[in-house]
Amino acid sequence: MPASSPPRSPLRALRSGFIASPQTLGLIAAINTAIALVLWIPDDRAFWHPLVTAHLCGWCIAYSVNVAAPWRSRSPILRIVTACAVGALIGIALVILVKGYPLSDVQHRAAFFAANVAAAFSCGLLISLILYVKAREARATAELLKAEAERHLLSKQAVEAELKLMQAQVEPHFLFNTLASVQFLTETDPRQAGRLLAHLIEYLRAALPQLRASSTTLGKESDLVAAYLNILKMRIGDRLAFRLDVPPELRGHPFPPNLLISLVENAIKHGIEPSADGGSIVVGARHEGDSVVVDVCDTGRGMTSNASTAGHGVGLSNVRERLAALYGARGQFRLEPVTPRGVRAVLQLPFEPG
Repeated sequence: MPASSPPRSPLRALRSGFIASPQTLGLIAAINTAIALVLWIPDDRAFWHPLVTAHLCGWCIAYSVNVAAPWRSRSPILRIVTACAVGALIGIALVILVKGYPLSDVQHRAAFFAANVAAAFSCGLLISLILYVKAREARATAELLKAEAERHLLSKQAVEAELKLMQAQVEPHFLFNTLASVQFLTETDPRQAGRLLAHLIEYLRAALPQLRASSTTLGKESDLVAAYLNILKMRIGDRLAFRLDVPPELRGHPFPPNLLISLVENAIKHGIEPSADGGSIVVGARHEGDSVVVDVCDTGRGMTSNASTAGHGVGLSNVRERLAALYGARGQFRLEPVTPRGVRAVLQLPFEPG
């Protein structure tokens, strides 16, 4: 039930009756004309007689309902009924004045004019109730869309808050394992230790500026992935090969932080590492229509035999949730099998020129 609005001054209320959109005015004029055509069917007089009657009564009822403002009231139906009754009485009174009926004729044909008042009231009430119900449905739909937009905003904020928490933590196992490899190589192969340490510094240089960033670019994300894969390649050797194919014109395109490396980590964890002979990873990006398509393709173990759970892990679910929160239906993610083996993870984001 809508809350009652603050009381309006009588003059302000009377002025508000003239406020209506052009679409509403056109609709009322069309309805009045249609009623006049119906009234004219059994009427032997010229068409202007029912036309004047229908428009005078119709506009008076519409004005009265607009002044009553039932959508502001706790008792909208009562206001509509009262407004239609007042409008019908005023409308018939104006019909008598405009058409110049003598007072004696009005008294003699009182039943006829009373029937006109009743007919105008009935038509006005029916049409007003229909329009009121339609307006109430429109307001309910608008409130639902507003609530959905607020929910979407809260969801986006929650995802971004979770992202910032993830960004504030550098993966400890990855760092510890890399540092352990550096320590081992320092004793066995100092030259390789220096190269691995350089790759680690490159990785941290790419990762640290993004710890508190809410957005980054595809180029920075690809640099982070390159540093990450260089470190892994030194650790697991020839079992891993990789290539990055990001066009220069797309390197500056906005991109969600840590989204690309999440897909690369997933390919390593579920594709390359479980495979006896490893495999290769290719990261590519291209501009297609109004979208930017980024894919991570690996030649590892491929899709698992359990098709019902393939592609629905926690990490990939987070990817889907982030895309939905950031881009809605325009952000898409899918997994595709690769022949003869492997998996392609495909991201589709809205293209943002410039």
